[in-house]
Amino acid sequence: RLEVLLRELRYARGFAFVQDVSYAGFLDRVRDGELKLRAAGLWDVPHPWLNLFLPRSRVLDFAAGVFHGILRRDGGTGPMGPVLVYPMNRDRWDGNTSAVFPEEEEVFYTVGILRSAVSEGDLGRLEEQNEEILRFCEEAGIPCVQYLPYYAGQAGWEKKHFGPAKWARFVERKRKYDPKAILSRGQRIFTSPLA
Repeated sequence: RLEVLLRELRYARGFAFVQDVSYAGFLDRVRDGELKLRAAGLWDVPHPWLNLFLPRSRVLDFAAGVFHGILRRDGGTGPMGPVLVYPMNRDRWDGNTSAVFPEEEEVFYTVGILRSAVSEGDLGRLEEQNEEILRFCEEAGIPCVQYLPYYAGQAGWEKKHFGPAKWARFVERKRKYDPKAILSRGQRIFTSPLA
């Protein structure tokens, strides 16, 4: 069955990597990577990971600009790590959660670019590259949503992450369930109690 599926794909023959794992092994795949990095003494370094949700209608544009453009610019000699790309069905998510996804498409993709800053100068370069990827998406009109982003204050969360519709509901829930803003202060969404 796998050969039939692979025939449909365009890729350089001989470079396909297939690994059969249990369901639990698949769910724990990043932990396995962590253990390998720890064993090599490479875990206790910065990890400027970039995790995005992308609409299905724009994932090929993203791949062309990022995977075949930005990430290949240094000739593939820079630090790399696992890159996870997989589709998700919107109807599998409870619409009442505070999770934010791009556009209203039935299928969206999650993309995780999971790199480690091992050498001197890697961290700054990888953070700049992450910013370049986000700029590319904005300039190309690809409505991506960053998972676990960093914003300096509430305005960034409101405008860039939640948007007006989700923001109002998020504030309402925060006011109801955590009015003293005790939870998640490090994310700088709410830094003081709500009135």
